[in-house]
Amino acid sequence: MIDLEWSTRITDDSLILADVIELSVAFIAEHNGYFNQSEFIHRIASEILDDQDQDFHYGDAIDSFVPKYEEAVGVIRNRAIWLGEAYPFRVESNEVQMDHSCASTDALPYLFMLICSNRKFAPDLYDDLPSQFEYLCKEALKPLFPEWTDVLLFSNDSNDRKSVFGVPANQAVPALADKLNTKPVDHANPGTGGREYGIDIVAICPLGDDSSYSWFAFAQCTLGARWWKKRHEAKAESELTSFIHLTAHHTNFLMIPYMPRVSLDGWRVDGGKTGGCILCDRYRICFLLGKSATFRYDNPPVQLASIFNTIESQLVV
Repeated sequence: MIDLEWSTRITDDSLILADVIELSVAFIAEHNGYFNQSEFIHRIASEILDDQDQDFHYGDAIDSFVPKYEEAVGVIRNRAIWLGEAYPFRVESNEVQMDHSCASTDALPYLFMLICSNRKFAPDLYDDLPSQFEYLCKEALKPLFPEWTDVLLFSNDSNDRKSVFGVPANQAVPALADKLNTKPVDHANPGTGGREYGIDIVAICPLGDDSSYSWFAFAQCTLGARWWKKRHEAKAESELTSFIHLTAHHTNFLMIPYMPRVSLDGWRVDGGKTGGCILCDRYRICFLLGKSATFRYDNPPVQLASIFNTIESQLVV
């Protein structure tokens, strides 16, 4: 399922390298469920340094890669502390291992998002991952709201879009307006295509009357490596207010499977890439799923059951 190719793009970024080490431990059988510095040097020598000129000095080159391994292992140590039973790895004597004391089902969301973040290494799963990630994000958002909140997918290939809103935009827009206790813009024509207006998930909490606007939030989910480009899409004023009367402010989320952090008190990327939205990364999604009263790791929604079963069947044990 996982086919890794090592490169300096991987080794030069501690977060990407940490991901690739985790993928190696979990899914590459020849590593037998562990990865240490010797394995790392072997990969560097065979897949990166062998392409260098004959005059290249292996010893000096390998020495320059060792701190990169140690930095990535430090990232993995932190992840184990932050995520607890939701994290399937541990570090022993600078060696990364599968943590079999954690129930594999508890760590399936993490492993799923690990694959989503590195989907070029999983070509057999590539096409289905975006829609499956949306279903996971829908489950993750539910604990944030009262139990009577409708948390629904608005993406055009989802079951919610088909059954609740309608796929054509000229059906979905009025249906969404009705749920928000507002009205479509007169004479505006959203067309018959399946437009989403940058919104993958809607959360609507009725307030017990028909007055303008229930409480609501929108979310955009993306697997794109340049995820920050999407941070403003789940705002009504970006596109939707051309078709629906909305003057109330709302919460907008950006949901990503990546983990752009080396600490819990801030993002590694600059504020210009994280501003204008509430960013939910791999850590926050795992945290929210752990707070859910309805999400079951051992009995996930049918839309996720197949991918979870596939992941579990491919784990190195």
